[in-house]
Amino acid sequence: MSPTLTFPTLPDGGRSVGAPARTGERLLLADVELPRGGPADPVRPRASETLAEHVTRLGPRPAGTPDLIDVVERAGLVGHGGAHVPAAIKWRAAATGRGPLTVVADAAESEPVAAKDGTLLRQRPHLVLDGLLLTAQALGADRAVVWVHGDDDGGRRSLRTALAERRWADAGPQVEIIDGPVHYLAGEASAITRGVHGGVALPTVRRRTRDPRAPRTLVHNVETLARVALAARGHAPTSTRLLSVLGGRRAVVEVERATTFTELLTGLGWSTRPQAVLLGGYGGLWAPWHRLADLPIDEAALRAEGLTLGAGVVIPLAADVCGLGATADLVRYLASMSARQCGPCVFGLPALADSVNALVDGRGAVEHLLDDAALVEGRGACHHPDGATRLVASAVATFEADVIAHADGQPCGAPTRLAFPGVDG
Repeated sequence: MSPTLTFPTLPDGGRSVGAPARTGERLLLADVELPRGGPADPVRPRASETLAEHVTRLGPRPAGTPDLIDVVERAGLVGHGGAHVPAAIKWRAAATGRGPLTVVADAAESEPVAAKDGTLLRQRPHLVLDGLLLTAQALGADRAVVWVHGDDDGGRRSLRTALAERRWADAGPQVEIIDGPVHYLAGEASAITRGVHGGVALPTVRRRTRDPRAPRTLVHNVETLARVALAARGHAPTSTRLLSVLGGRRAVVEVERATTFTELLTGLGWSTRPQAVLLGGYGGLWAPWHRLADLPIDEAALRAEGLTLGAGVVIPLAADVCGLGATADLVRYLASMSARQCGPCVFGLPALADSVNALVDGRGAVEHLLDDAALVEGRGACHHPDGATRLVASAVATFEADVIAHADGQPCGAPTRLAFPGVDG
């Protein structure tokens, strides 16, 4: 039987996987266990921090002044939506130009496994709202928006409750809640930028001319904004990271960045070595377990090894699951989520999915698969196709022996396919 993740440390007591944060304020009130798919609604309901509790814990929100950009820079704050761009760089870019500025808190985790941002929004909405308003005030923004995935009713309710508490307490622009579409690409920054200005919420082309008088938009992940709220109050940068982990169920955990992958999975009940781990989600990359086991969950350490956690999604793959078959399922899903704005999305991704499936069935060639990937890589109007090609390239490297066997018409015979949320096997 395939090992599954269990969560012995999570129920009832709300204890956390791994040690408490060594420095700084923890972001989550507690780690949570979630249903396997859908929004970040916990299996066991948890209370949301009220405004009074928030102020008692951290004190009132300070003023958002232009000096905050230097505070953010000194704190070394990077984005936590996947790209890990230093926040100060984005702030300075947003400060250029003369058009009206909109600051957006991105809570639309369209990646089907991801749930860390929705969990943070449910547990500590006031921390997120403080970060949003501090950023808006520091940059002189005209609008402050929280962008929510269209089916995230729980996140929307938490926000509305928090905003009702703050109705008479907040200075600065009024916070708007905008529902994005229920689509894999709805949380992409350029799609959000189009959506908040009344356009279609799909990614824009890679290269855009910039009119200095055009509307400006700064999009930050909600975890990033929560960390802005702590930095503005003088808290040392936290040494933890939020992760969404998929096992028998999903879990959202906050762990020390020094925690190794072995410690993470052991803490979540994984008793057998996985063969590999998918990092970053469906458009992420596979890494063999022997390469990951002793590495820390630290982005700098991972990037030094050519890896990344992206938006913080971790999906272990059991030993009796066909990694190539799992990849085929994911590429087919990514093809179905096409933006349909260019040939690589409309034609290239389905062709790539067909090539992976042909290899799984023992009737394809590795060379054909890699040729199809090369025809897609870097050619899309947006970066969506690149996620699929990155996934395929990492699968060929990680499951090399199985790929060769499948190509020779001798499939691995693994009896199990991993059921990914939102993906029909």
